[in-house]
Amino acid sequence: MNKRIELSGKACRVKHPGQYLTGNIWVGRSILGWCQQAASTSDIIGRILAQRLQEVWRQPVIVEAKPGASGMIGSEFVAKAPSDGHVLLLGGAQTHAMNVATIKKMPYDPVPDFTPITQTSRANWLIAVHPSVAAKTPKELFALVRSNPGKYSYGSSGIGGVSHLAFEVLSAEFGLQLLHSPYKGGPQAAVDLVAGRIQMMMGDQATLLSLIKSGRLVAIAATGSVRASGLPDVPTVAETLLPGFDVQAWQGIWAPAGMSPDLVKKLNADFVRVLRMPEVVERLQASGVEPVGSSVEEFTSFIRRETAFWVGAARKAGIEPE
Repeated sequence: MNKRIELSGKACRVKHPGQYLTGNIWVGRSILGWCQQAASTSDIIGRILAQRLQEVWRQPVIVEAKPGASGMIGSEFVAKAPSDGHVLLLGGAQTHAMNVATIKKMPYDPVPDFTPITQTSRANWLIAVHPSVAAKTPKELFALVRSNPGKYSYGSSGIGGVSHLAFEVLSAEFGLQLLHSPYKGGPQAAVDLVAGRIQMMMGDQATLLSLIKSGRLVAIAATGSVRASGLPDVPTVAETLLPGFDVQAWQGIWAPAGMSPDLVKKLNADFVRVLRMPEVVERLQASGVEPVGSSVEEFTSFIRRETAFWVGAARKAGIEPE
């Protein structure tokens, strides 16, 4: 029997049978989790972790995708699973912070329906434009957009996602009138950006870095508090226009609510161990992702802060839950 990681929305699931802990806590059963669609950052993270987890757990780990509804399909599945350690979720900002800000009736509650295990990673995002756009810096881009209201469009990975809310926050802050073109994912938006059907987008380094380095897109700014490791010469929004602006994608592992403290402790230790392996660090950083490996307490506090930030950002941008 195999372990299995299922990718869905923005998370991933791991199935794994056999004994994992002493006392036969896991015997002949599966661990489930979920991630985003194939080739996404979450997909990359899930597959990197799965390879090393199967060495730690001494069981095969298979990664699958289960996307849909801003990550809610996979999240709901995990939330309703037994809390016996056989179901885990690789989710993130969308599933456990941003959906709260934009969706009125969710099929799960991100806090009471889950047990946080650890934050696995964070990823600095980039603002990129088509080469035909007459701007090379954040100030030039925003001045151009402000002087041409309704002319320029940006692509996002979907309504209510990181890139959508972040662009709306910037638009509200600087009085920009941009047209929004939502896509099913960042890679799809990047295809249209390269083709010139939209003028700009915000996306992760896994999606944009190779396009920027090949000259098909132009990097304008990094959205995190520090510059992107893959493009150290590209400034941040915070240092050029809006001090304190810090938008990063992040991922983490959750279990269903009610998991035993001993099992939570063991899972946290295993994931942190894998995230600190030199090869894992190197592979994640090569994909534009920084490993974290936080404690349960740190992760819980981080989720609270992120939820408050995105709810506030949505309200500032005039976005109400629907």
